[in-house]
Amino acid sequence: MNSAPTFYPAPGGMPFSSAVRAAGLVMLSGQIPFDDAGRPLTGPIEAQTHAVFKSIAARLEAVGRSLDDVVKVNIWLADLNDFAAFNKVYAGYFKEGRYPVRSLVQAQLVFGVGVEIEVQAVDAPAAA
Repeated sequence: MNSAPTFYPAPGGMPFSSAVRAAGLVMLSGQIPFDDAGRPLTGPIEAQTHAVFKSIAARLEAVGRSLDDVVKVNIWLADLNDFAAFNKVYAGYFKEGRYPVRSLVQAQLVFGVGVEIEVQAVDAPAAA
């Protein structure tokens, strides 16, 4: 049964959706790290990565999904020298043996942050 996509507006009237539910998937826009006051977070890549996953988990929860439902991850790192430290933190957010497929590239990111992550999740409970 196909239904029309559901669009979740971005904060502040930005011209993109923060999430879209369509075709059996929930797709989130790329998330960058913010501190608790809502300012872009720079500094150690480990702290930035944790902040991004905190945001991703909250956005998935808001639409009834979790990190367990994630099947695809796109990652942008500002500095590929951060790869090993990033990867160590990243691995802790997924169950061993059930890692999503992913892509990772180097890019110049907004606000001088070091990482941006975008995910796609299945829009139904995963099979046991």
